Amino acid sequence: MRKRIWTIVVLLCLVCSFALAEDAGSSETLYTAAVKTYTLPVYAGEAVTTPVSLSLDLDDSGEAVFAVPEDGLYEIWLSYQNTAETTLPTEMNVTLDGATPFTELQRVKLNSLWIDDGVFPQDRYGNEIATTPYAADIVSEAGMSDSAGRTADPFLFELTAGEHTLRFTVQDGGVDIFAVTLKAPVTIPAYEGQKAEGDGIIVIEAEKIASRSESSIRGAGEFNARLSPYSTDHRMVNFLDGASFDAAGDTVTWDFTVEKTGWYQIGAYYRQNARADFPTFVDVLIDGAIPSEEARQVGFDYSTSFTNMTMKTSTGENQTFYLEAGDHTLSLTINAANITPVYEEIDALLKEINALSNDIQSLMGGATADPYRSYHMLDNFPDLVERLNGWADRCEAQVEYIKQFSPINSGSAFSSMTLCADQLRRLAKKPEDLPRRMAEFSTGANSAARMLAQQLTDMAVNDLSIDQIYIYQESAELPQKPGFFESTMKSVERFFRSFTAQDYAAGTGSEGHLQVWMGRSRQYVETVQNLIDTEFTPKTGIQVDISLMPDANKLVLANAAGTAPDVVLSLQYVVPSYLNIRGALYDLTQFEDFPEVAQRFSSGLFVPYILGDGVYAMPETVNFWVMFYRKDVLDNLGIAVPNSMDEVKLILPELQRRSMNFYFPTAGMVGTKVFPGTLPLILQAGGSIYAKTVADTTLDSEISLAGFRELTELFTVYNMPTDVPAPGFYQQFRDGTLPIGIADLSTYNLLLNAAPELDGLWDIALFPGLTNEDGEVLRYTTGGAETMAIMSQTEMPDEAWEFLKWWSSTEVQSEFGSLLQSTYGSEYIWPTANREAFATLPLRAAHKKVIIEQMQWMTEAPWVLGTYMLERELSNAFISVTVNGVEARRAMDTAVKRINRETYRKLEEFGYYADGEMLEDFMTPDVSVVTRLIERYEKQKAAEEVAEQ
Repeated sequence: MRKRIWTIVVLLCLVCSFALAEDAGSSETLYTAAVKTYTLPVYAGEAVTTPVSLSLDLDDSGEAVFAVPEDGLYEIWLSYQNTAETTLPTEMNVTLDGATPFTELQRVKLNSLWIDDGVFPQDRYGNEIATTPYAADIVSEAGMSDSAGRTADPFLFELTAGEHTLRFTVQDGGVDIFAVTLKAPVTIPAYEGQKAEGDGIIVIEAEKIASRSESSIRGAGEFNARLSPYSTDHRMVNFLDGASFDAAGDTVTWDFTVEKTGWYQIGAYYRQNARADFPTFVDVLIDGAIPSEEARQVGFDYSTSFTNMTMKTSTGENQTFYLEAGDHTLSLTINAANITPVYEEIDALLKEINALSNDIQSLMGGATADPYRSYHMLDNFPDLVERLNGWADRCEAQVEYIKQFSPINSGSAFSSMTLCADQLRRLAKKPEDLPRRMAEFSTGANSAARMLAQQLTDMAVNDLSIDQIYIYQESAELPQKPGFFESTMKSVERFFRSFTAQDYAAGTGSEGHLQVWMGRSRQYVETVQNLIDTEFTPKTGIQVDISLMPDANKLVLANAAGTAPDVVLSLQYVVPSYLNIRGALYDLTQFEDFPEVAQRFSSGLFVPYILGDGVYAMPETVNFWVMFYRKDVLDNLGIAVPNSMDEVKLILPELQRRSMNFYFPTAGMVGTKVFPGTLPLILQAGGSIYAKTVADTTLDSEISLAGFRELTELFTVYNMPTDVPAPGFYQQFRDGTLPIGIADLSTYNLLLNAAPELDGLWDIALFPGLTNEDGEVLRYTTGGAETMAIMSQTEMPDEAWEFLKWWSSTEVQSEFGSLLQSTYGSEYIWPTANREAFATLPLRAAHKKVIIEQMQWMTEAPWVLGTYMLERELSNAFISVTVNGVEARRAMDTAVKRINRETYRKLEEFGYYADGEMLEDFMTPDVSVVTRLIERYEKQKAAEEVAEQ
């Protein structure tokens, strides 16, 4: 009887939750273009063009009215030119007659055509580096299509005869639209290839790109003797980099000239190691058009090393193309339409699995199952076994479907789906154990749901590298690649030459040149050196050698040995505090125009670099902390985006009743909970970590303790997750179990570049801070990342300062940030600390607005003697309260005792304290040192302006 009553109660709870979810998600249902059904016939007439004149900037809207000749399905093409100075495409929301026919129209992208001058620049060591493309100054024409590349053809719009209205709202970038054209879908001719008789051959070096659809598609260089060109002395750009030619819809175009009219085969020397035993498919276009059906979805099979291939027909014969004498273009466009059904099925499976996971967690009453309780799973979910096995069947069906495209009938590239099916079947064998096996089902790093999500990520990678393309006839001889022995000999020669090569090595600069060490990878160093050689040195006459920093920890030793550089860049933001106390850094306030330069940055970021009245470094980059949220999840739940921590607390019951939660960054910090997680709420409460001197920590003051309690109660009272194991917030944000939370730049980069299924479904907002007595929301966060400084032993301080002024300027930081992303890809975000320069970076405009506003609240902890122990003990106090249940005051008192003991030990080590007496006060770094200088400079500047008038 008790069991029956319990079952009825649970069922009623589930019914209520279903009703609530259904009510919250009762908005209009939108279909994707891939699954939408149509009733009208496909239009087969001539193209109909309607001239329009729209000039739209960010957030602008405009309408285009056009006439439709007859009922039918049409492609809609736009003639346009992007106007924003950014490497990003223009993004628009498009409606037709006030409605959105399918979801993809909520974010339509219009790409520019990217070209370069065709010459690879060389660095000062003779190594070639990738070209920097620029947008062609032309009017482009494109059909509105899926920006994610899941469908290869433009959308089909169901239109009735008469007038219709398109409304465009620019979400990012800017665009001029000149015409709207209605077209019938292109009919691709049947294949009628003939024998490619003759000995003609055209060799295209694939790295020499004529145009590309994305600015980041580029050539790259490897020391591989089988690639062309090759040198044992210098790095040559010698292949199209598959890491950049990777996404569905990417297009690369080359120019070539045919001397003799005839039929030709097309082959390539390529490498495709993205997906085991599964091809990357491309559409082949000659002079902008696909010549035959066989030229669609030509496969480049899996190969871990470069190998030759010739394009085949569906029957396995060499495909031929008819080319007339003269100039032509060859384009390859990555086509992922074959796997679109798999995308759609995984999306559906993830939604169904997560829905069941939420229902089970509602039944459990939390995220953890009671080991001593029976949940009567089959009574509450009578079809549970059928559901689990059904999902496994659907996974296996997709793997079987995909095998037809593998040359060896293999599904190894989709092994995550196979493993997911096996796991679901194991769970189906013991359905009553499912609550205790949720980590295997949906919540763990190796759960069935995570495997499906990982499959989505793997499927998005195509990675097609090409060395050479051959357009040739049957009797032609292809270029011979070096054999095994020749390649081995060149490799050995290169090996021995590497011992004498000193490119960008520290300590190898020329005498009389400014020596700069940079703590970044070679791509960054090459790019900076090129900027210096082409801009800074011609302007100032100062010669600069930039080198890869061997180890930031060796700077003190290098300074003692007299081998330190003049300038350091990209130094981890806490390191200057270790260097300035040892006299290794130059006081930047000695330069008269320091205040003018300092106002480029958020003043709070200078705190770790202050010692006494001196400032010994400047911020170079930032690590911003903002709130991420899933727009689709919050919309379905009817939850507004919270503005403060009080509003966060109000939405937690609504999230938690659906087994969701809010993510606070301490949950993702393994081991020590560092300042970005533990300090913000203390600062927002008005607290601090030191008094006027570092000998007096104020963590145990009432006001700091109030902030600490605000932090710990998020977990002890409001039940936020204390630990989110790898892969962390990013993955659970994708799953929807943590649809909102606070995270940093690394999460932002991942969501932009490694979560294609969430494109357009997430956004960011300001840190939801604490509200003060005046009703203002305080949003203080940390933000330090990398810094720049001048070493104290430099013999060229004025030249070093001139360099730092140039490097930190708005113009150079803006140029460098755009250059990185246009050359190496969107994942190379340069989060410059210069606020004006950040506003020009190629990031989404709405996101930049949020980040720049959050930058105004950035402040850093005073890193002084013993701060490392303060950070550690603040973390220990946090863990004591949230995990062990210790009262906050008691935990903090214990922490303060340990902090003070270590602080006095360090003060004694550096001569500030001895024999129980303070010999000299070590003043806590105060941002007023910087703000006073800036205020004095601004008053002086204002007075000069008045005098001039």
